[in-house]
Amino acid sequence: MAAQTTTIETVTVVRPLKIISLICLLISLILLIICLSTTYWLRTQSFHTGLFRECVDNTDIGLMAPVAGAPLPGNCHGINRKAPYITAVAVMNLIALAFTFFAFIANVLGLKSNDLHRKHIFYKAAFILALFSVLLMLVALIVFPACFFVGMSSYGSRVWEFDWSYGIAWGAMLFCFGALLLLICDKEHEEVYYKEKTIYNPPSEFA
Repeated sequence: MAAQTTTIETVTVVRPLKIISLICLLISLILLIICLSTTYWLRTQSFHTGLFRECVDNTDIGLMAPVAGAPLPGNCHGINRKAPYITAVAVMNLIALAFTFFAFIANVLGLKSNDLHRKHIFYKAAFILALFSVLLMLVALIVFPACFFVGMSSYGSRVWEFDWSYGIAWGAMLFCFGALLLLICDKEHEEVYYKEKTIYNPPSEFA
């Protein structure tokens, strides 16, 4: 009589949502770096400012209608006016950048791990880090325009507009929020399939 051997193989299938959330975190990380390193959060004529430096374009407008305390046309300098809210917004965005980076790393480790318990821990860590990052960016993006309008007199009376660096900061927040939603949709478990395989061994007299 043929002897049979049954083996059960565990197959873990990574859900596409985890990969999409990883891509969203990467995009958010890149956008955060761009908005922090550029000087186009606010603009009026030839003057534009970021969170760390303010600049004046080398144009005739910069000479005719200079902003109080601004650098010479064609130059940039650090923000030396009394604007503690700019420092606070910069710090919040830097912390959000760190949280987003570690959320990205945790998501990568979750995808690479073969242990289901460790996967759950890594995905939960990515979820918590992304949540704090979103909250920090959202608060910073609300505080920045609100405090600017309160202290706008320090720049003088003129027409202001929020420029593309501020828009990119919103994009970073939205991509991180998208990653957060994807992690919420499937943060509990991976899809696990059990595949059963039966092997029939011939009797010894037929071997």
